[in-house]
Amino acid sequence: MISLEIVIVGSLAYDDLETEAGSISNSLGGSGTFAGLAAAFHASRKADSEGVLPVGLVCAIGEDFQEEDLQLLKEAGLNLDGIEPIEGGLTFRWRGRYEGDMSQAITIETQQNVLAEYKPSVPASWWSPKILFLANNHPAIQSHVLDQCEGARFCALDSMNLWIETAFDDLSSVLRRVDLVILNDMEVRMISKDANLIRAGEAIRDGSALTGGVSNGPGPSILVIKKGEHGCIALTDSGMLTLPAFPTMNLKDPTGCGDSFAGSLLTIIADSKDTMPTLDELHNALVHATVTASFTISEFGTESLISLERGEYHARLDAYRRMAGLI
Repeated sequence: MISLEIVIVGSLAYDDLETEAGSISNSLGGSGTFAGLAAAFHASRKADSEGVLPVGLVCAIGEDFQEEDLQLLKEAGLNLDGIEPIEGGLTFRWRGRYEGDMSQAITIETQQNVLAEYKPSVPASWWSPKILFLANNHPAIQSHVLDQCEGARFCALDSMNLWIETAFDDLSSVLRRVDLVILNDMEVRMISKDANLIRAGEAIRDGSALTGGVSNGPGPSILVIKKGEHGCIALTDSGMLTLPAFPTMNLKDPTGCGDSFAGSLLTIIADSKDTMPTLDELHNALVHATVTASFTISEFGTESLISLERGEYHARLDAYRRMAGLI
């Protein structure tokens, strides 16, 4: 068995959703699923003799979680030793829809189920990964995982507006404990209470926008700001990066785009020889993350990630690099 490089702590879920392109029910979803499948695609060259990748998932599932869905994740090469089945429980479920430009999900119903009282227990052999990704969750839960994985070399997290509104002190604390944070432009402005996106982002990085201000310490070294159809911005100690989105007319389902973006980004960063990626390494990782997310949005659920072929991916990657003036 090869050593674990990436630990993803996120949800495995079932989604019901509607968009202008159609609808789907009981679709395999969740932040851990999308981040894990994207990471598996980019880490495929690192599989051991049994096809297992150095990428592990941590989450709880209920008795209703389908065996074929577990098998799908196994066949992708993901290590599922961190998946905890809960007897008598049901898997997390989300029902929602997207309208207009589909930039924001409209939640109709959320059933926490087994995740309501769940505190992730990371396998002891996974406590010192090269990359630890804390997918969207209550910041107190993210802090709990950081306490377990004190040996992680590089820590990243995602969050959302709910925690900004209801758990800002906890969120501020955990933002100071990680190396990289992924937020959308609305969330960055909410935290800093500043309409200027760059100024707002830098206030998160220097800690002035967080509880306690700069006297409590700085925020993350790297802040990646997602801007939907307008691409992304990365603020770092070494400078700023900005990239456009990949233009596509085939928009079916944005669910999981941010998580597949994160899974791709961190898997490419894992190739860095240093603890912190260089600006060039981060730039390359953002390119791959952007292209991967463009596939995710083009089909419902995980379909595009599961069926993604190397040739198709690299053709789009080359097209994106030409479009962005990178080759």
